[in-house]
Amino acid sequence: MILLSAIVAIIFVLSNNGVEGYSSYVPPSACATLTPAHRVLGQTSTPPYELLVDKQTYGVGEQITVTIQRTGTETFQGFYIQARPVGQNQPVGTFIALNDNNTLVVDCAPDTQNAVGHKKIVDIVEKTIVSVIWTAPNVTAGDIQFRATVLQNFATFWVDSLSSPVISDPTATQGPTNVPIATESTTPSSSTVGPVVDEDPLGISTEGCGVTKGCYGVPEGCSPPNCDYLATWVTDATGENVIVEVTGKSDGFVAIGFSRDTTMADDDMYECVRHPDGNIELFSSYSTGHTRPTREATNSGVSNVEVAYSNGLLSCRFHRAVRQTARAGAGADQYFDLGNSSYHIFLAVGPTQVQSDGTVLINRHTSRAYSAQPVDVTSISLVAAAGVPLFVKLHAGFMISAWMFTVSIGAVLARFYKPMWPNSTWCGVKVWFAVHRAVMTLTVLMAVAAFVLIFVFKEWTFVTGLNNTIHAVMGIIVTSLGVIQPFMALCRPGPDAPNRVVFNWFHWGFGTVARIMAIIVMFLGLGFPFLGLPAAATYVMAAWVVWQALSEVILEQVTNLKCCGQNKENAKASPDHDEIEMENKKGASANDLDPEPKTSNPPGSAFKSAFLAIYLLILTGFAAAMFTFIALL
Repeated sequence: MILLSAIVAIIFVLSNNGVEGYSSYVPPSACATLTPAHRVLGQTSTPPYELLVDKQTYGVGEQITVTIQRTGTETFQGFYIQARPVGQNQPVGTFIALNDNNTLVVDCAPDTQNAVGHKKIVDIVEKTIVSVIWTAPNVTAGDIQFRATVLQNFATFWVDSLSSPVISDPTATQGPTNVPIATESTTPSSSTVGPVVDEDPLGISTEGCGVTKGCYGVPEGCSPPNCDYLATWVTDATGENVIVEVTGKSDGFVAIGFSRDTTMADDDMYECVRHPDGNIELFSSYSTGHTRPTREATNSGVSNVEVAYSNGLLSCRFHRAVRQTARAGAGADQYFDLGNSSYHIFLAVGPTQVQSDGTVLINRHTSRAYSAQPVDVTSISLVAAAGVPLFVKLHAGFMISAWMFTVSIGAVLARFYKPMWPNSTWCGVKVWFAVHRAVMTLTVLMAVAAFVLIFVFKEWTFVTGLNNTIHAVMGIIVTSLGVIQPFMALCRPGPDAPNRVVFNWFHWGFGTVARIMAIIVMFLGLGFPFLGLPAAATYVMAAWVVWQALSEVILEQVTNLKCCGQNKENAKASPDHDEIEMENKKGASANDLDPEPKTSNPPGSAFKSAFLAIYLLILTGFAAAMFTFIALL
């Protein structure tokens, strides 16, 4: 069975290191991110391709031909296209592939045929042009944008480029339009709302950071447009206002908050929100962290608002009064005095939701970051981002300890080392069982601790996204199987009981299924983008799986060799063959646990003892490497 787990693990390694982007299908993860799983970053330069649409307007059920073609001499190997309402993340309409040999229509739940991409890059086809037909839905979707990812090759690609909006207007004239990829922008506006026009955006940058203004960017050291989010601040000439700039990769919202702690609750918050029609609005809000922020009707303390949207970057600049006695209709403590205190800075991006009355509200953030230390925004400083939250690190560390380290030791001892050290006991039972019981108990305790930690961190809410959901659901199953094992062991029948064999199979089966599923869960966790784990972590995990499988194969062969004095048939007849013990039944007097004094070591024990030392040394090295990766997050 461990061989099966090794095969499964290798498949996951391959799928997480580029096979997704080069298989015979477009990966489900691309539905949300439009990003291939190639473990390399997308390009930030202008794409050498253009997006052509044959209509500037559309009506219900109408068709638009969408074409990607090169602008120079560069060919491309892969592509991915969606149509989304402006300011929203759910693809709409359906696609028809014009070339079935190279193009595949994709289902992005909950709808079908609402995305299209390359079909098979394993058989590489260099493209200069590709066309698809998009059909509008039967109900109005508002103004839409076509969003494209183009792959020149495995390591060079441009992600989530945007076309200019295609207007929902069935009475408008139709005509072919060549739309360069990623040309949409908005003009800076001095009000809280700005229209979409093709002019220069705000131009928020890291120039002068730490010298003329304070800055906080993620990832650290980034410069737009390569920042996931960036905030800058500086006091104005009067000293009465802080000029705040915030920008992030989002077509929904980007927000900045000032918080007394790192729990994202009880925060003074400012939402930069993009409407479906392309207009952008800034809201002054108060966040409890458990519900949508409460918006302050008059935006008191906020002035000189400028907004922009360009190339997938949503930006707002505004003046925030250093001091304000109270917000209208809210307590004075909900408007933080920036002059007398320091606060943690929160940055977040995410989607929006349009209410029936047309109000655009923010949904739960898709990613966030916060400063490691409180910040005085009336001074100039470079702020370091907090690393991966401690609860997430502890969750990963406990799960690695449980399912990579302790459970491996317990399984190997139970399966291959029962005859060893026959004249020695620990805590009144044979050595193998004492160690097995201890490490399996640790496994369950660490798995439960990791389970609780991540749910506390996520505030008992469930995750979204396919990989996240699979990781969470399988993690719950693995933890449940682990918790069941010790209770099952407490009900273990005596050695000669007729149903002992049934117990052995259930105990072994639950443990084996848990181990295999845990391997899959760990590989999924390594691929989460927000962790930023290097590809080396995946390779270390894969190497461990191979080593574990190889070790068990070697020990199995040694056990079966007649030269080692093992009688396979007698071993199989034993009620304890292949049993993975968790706990001795209370009051039981089991011969397989009690020592047999003056019994000589079985043949081959010298080899097994030496191999166990080598096995533990290498296993410890793999675990230490994984702990190092986690600690450096």
